[in-house]
Amino acid sequence: MISVIRQQRVLQNGSEYFTIKLPAVSAGDFAVYDIDSSAALTAARKYKPLDFIQITNNDSMDIEICLDFADTFLVPKGVIKTISERPFYSVKVKNIGTGSTTADKIVLTLQRMPITTDQYIRKFKLGQRSIF
Repeated sequence: MISVIRQQRVLQNGSEYFTIKLPAVSAGDFAVYDIDSSAALTAARKYKPLDFIQITNNDSMDIEICLDFADTFLVPKGVIKTISERPFYSVKVKNIGTGSTTADKIVLTLQRMPITTDQYIRKFKLGQRSIF
């Protein structure tokens, strides 16, 4: 069980940034990063679900990002795309280009964002000193 102090710290500060540099992915193939099973995200497990992802596509191929195997986002070549305030547990990166991607040209940056004042007010109940 996570301590109340740690929960408050995560709410106020969020998590550190978790960075994944994708290996080469063949045309039509994909890479999946799951918080519970991916070795690249072992440190992120204590912050799940994550709710921020920035995709930097410096490759010459277009890619598709799928969060939790449900919501799909197109990330064209040479674009930085940010998705926030959308909790997720897994990320699937699919190469929709005609050739293979180059290793380390596509970078995923993930984080559990700090709670905003509006989110705090929504969770705060009258008469309580804490939101837990």
